[in-house]
Amino acid sequence: MSDDLGYGKRFSGEEYDRRVIELHRRASPMPGKEEDLAIRRQELNLSIDYRLGVDFPRQKREALWEIMQKVEKRRLWLGLKYGLRMLFFRNSIPKHLPEKADVLAGFLIDAFSGILNERERYSFFELEPGEKAALPLDNGNISKK
Repeated sequence: MSDDLGYGKRFSGEEYDRRVIELHRRASPMPGKEEDLAIRRQELNLSIDYRLGVDFPRQKREALWEIMQKVEKRRLWLGLKYGLRMLFFRNSIPKHLPEKADVLAGFLIDAFSGILNERERYSFFELEPGEKAALPLDNGNISKK
């Protein structure tokens, strides 16, 4: 991540980690909805500062935050479906769950691509043009159901 995108200094990996840890240390043990929302927003801003630069435009940050909120709703729905499946069919992860998670990651990247240019997208996600998003998986835990 040495290419200068024109958005000022970027956090080092160490600085990013330290700030994320500090953010969570200051949080309540059981944050309410508003605090959780604030934490997630601060996490996004820290990610932007680390991957794009501390002077990344506020308007673009707002647009990325709106996208993150939409993705969060989809993620929660996916988690609810998974939780219900685990409740009724213990220890059985449906084989299509990883694919749905990858689709969700792809949705995030596609949506961010409407805001970020190609260089910004690469810097944020470290994906080459045309490369598909895929979450790391331990396929040994996926059932064939």
